[in-house]
Amino acid sequence: MRLARSLVALALLTSWVASASDLRQIGMVNLSGSPGFGPMAFANGMLLLTHPGASAVDVFDPIKRRTIAQITGLQSPRSIAVDVQAGRVYVADHGSNSIAIIGTDGWKVIDSIALPGSPDALLLDDGKLYWADADAGTLSQLDVRTKQDVAKVDLGGMPRGLGFGDHGMIFVTVQDQHQIVALDPQLKILNRFTLNASQPTGLVYDPQYHELYVSVRGAVLAISADTGAEVSRVSAPEGVDALWLDEDSHTLYAASEGALLVMSAKGNLTALDNILTEVKGHTVAYDSAKRLVLVPGGREGKSKLLILRPMNPNGQGADESTDARVR
Repeated sequence: MRLARSLVALALLTSWVASASDLRQIGMVNLSGSPGFGPMAFANGMLLLTHPGASAVDVFDPIKRRTIAQITGLQSPRSIAVDVQAGRVYVADHGSNSIAIIGTDGWKVIDSIALPGSPDALLLDDGKLYWADADAGTLSQLDVRTKQDVAKVDLGGMPRGLGFGDHGMIFVTVQDQHQIVALDPQLKILNRFTLNASQPTGLVYDPQYHELYVSVRGAVLAISADTGAEVSRVSAPEGVDALWLDEDSHTLYAASEGALLVMSAKGNLTALDNILTEVKGHTVAYDSAKRLVLVPGGREGKSKLLILRPMNPNGQGADESTDARVR
């Protein structure tokens, strides 16, 4: 019986490594704090993870494969936006009705902005910070210089994912209305796209194909950014939420509870692979500079970060010397 189970495990591992997505696991790193992770971003080559399970933001070095800082004392961090030039990171601190500002030079909270509501999703552009309040069903524009809201709109439902389109256009998924709302930079509603699907959450805009990729219940959709028409869809595990697009290869990643969905996004969304991972989480990031797929989550009650790398066309993993450092 033990031999049979070993053969089955070997067969599953072989089929995974030879899968269409050509992803190879190169690391499993311990993270401090209880499991539970939100959106991620990159700054100064570091991966920034919102970590509600630890009431913190983790700063992870993908090269050294360790956490170099953990900003604690936050109350349910929900989203993150980075101003590279100013060296600032904005964190939606839902529990404190504020936005925490972290300096990238020392990875410490250097300021905060009090808000009249509870921030969830964030989007930053040239000194304008857009923040969504899912409880109130609103989207607001904040001037980070004056720390004051300058515009606000009622979306008529629960906003979840935010993304920029062309010419500063903003797209918002409204989860309970199965809609995507298109707005101009001043928050004037330009259009509402009603989806043939329920519970839209994660949202990514593809400027090359002018499409919106959106995670919904049981699927990921490609939607025309002009008309809202559905172009294609891929079946997805329940719980798929956040999306991340590698614009170089046009590979789209989505994580669910213990699975990583890999899709080709080249004008027509198609599934490449659905990989069973060793961690349970709902977020994923792709480091284009280092060619790494990073999936945080929980395993046996502990926080983990799964690290994978796409294989080279010749079938060999890039930088074999680092592949042995699996922890």
